[in-house]
Amino acid sequence: MEKIWEELKKIEAQAEQIRGETQDKAKKMTILAQQEAEELLDNSGTYADEEAQQLFKNAVQEANNSREELLKANQVTANKLRVQAEKHMDSAITKVMNEVIEEK
Repeated sequence: MEKIWEELKKIEAQAEQIRGETQDKAKKMTILAQQEAEELLDNSGTYADEEAQQLFKNAVQEANNSREELLKANQVTANKLRVQAEKHMDSAITKVMNEVIEEK
């Protein structure tokens, strides 16, 4: 009977040791997982910042491109209006001169 009792004590000690080792491993795994999660959060924050900066840069570039296109279109329209005004300038001067002369 004593032999069985000693064997049970041995088994219980081994079980206690295994339980302690398992708890230690679980704590280490939890700490490691937490560290990795924190690292992932840091990386995702950095990635989000980089992505936001790139989106802002793209938006500014797109706005600049649109502005350039509008400036070109406005210049073309201004040139057309200038040409039309020059065409009508001679007749306008003639009409003004005729009106001035007739009033005198």
